[in-house]
Amino acid sequence: MQGRETGVGPRHSFWSVLGPAEAPKYGAGAHVARGGVNPADDAAGEGAAKVTELVGILRDAIRVSAASQRIFSRLREDSGLTGIEVLTLMAITHAQEPPTVPQVGRSLGHPRQVIQRAVRVLDDQGLVMPRPNPGHKRAVLLVATDKGRELGRSIDAQAAETISNVARGLDLDLPELRGIAHGMLTLHQRMDELSDERG
Repeated sequence: MQGRETGVGPRHSFWSVLGPAEAPKYGAGAHVARGGVNPADDAAGEGAAKVTELVGILRDAIRVSAASQRIFSRLREDSGLTGIEVLTLMAITHAQEPPTVPQVGRSLGHPRQVIQRAVRVLDDQGLVMPRPNPGHKRAVLLVATDKGRELGRSIDAQAAETISNVARGLDLDLPELRGIAHGMLTLHQRMDELSDERG
C-alpha cells in the first residue's frame, strides 16, 4: 500500500476528519485553547509523518463508515430496524456468551444509553430478551430469541452477498487485508485507552 504524501495540508488536516459541520467549531487557534495539538504545527520528522498518516486513516475510516451505511441501508429497510438496532441485534446474536448492555456498547463503540434504547426496541419486537445475571443484579444478560436469531441469519446472508460484491472489485490481497485489520484493531484499542483515561 503506498504511503500518503507527507505534507500536512487541507487534504490531511485534522479538521478534515471532523467534517464540514464540525470544523467551524474548532477553527484556527481553537486547538490551543483546548490543549490539543494541531498537526500543522509540526511539519517535520517521523512524528509529523505518523500524524499525517493517522489523520488520513481516520478520515478514510469515516468515509468508509458512511459508504457502508449507504450500501447496507437495504438490510435496515428489510429488517424494519434502525442501523444501531441492527448492530445491537447482531452483536447479541454473535456473542459467544450473553452480553450486558455495557458490553455491547463497548464492542460497538456506542454509549450505554444508545444501546439501552436499541435493546428496548428489540425486546418489544420479540427479538431479544433479558436474563438474570448471576454476577450483577442490575446488568441483565441479553439473549436473542428464535425470532431474533432467524432475523440475524437473514441479515448475515444479505451482508455476505453485499461484501462479496465489494471483494470482487477490491485490488487487495489477503495479507494486505489482514494487515489493515490488525492496524485498525490496534488503533481502536489505543483510542479506547485514551477514552478510558479521559473518561
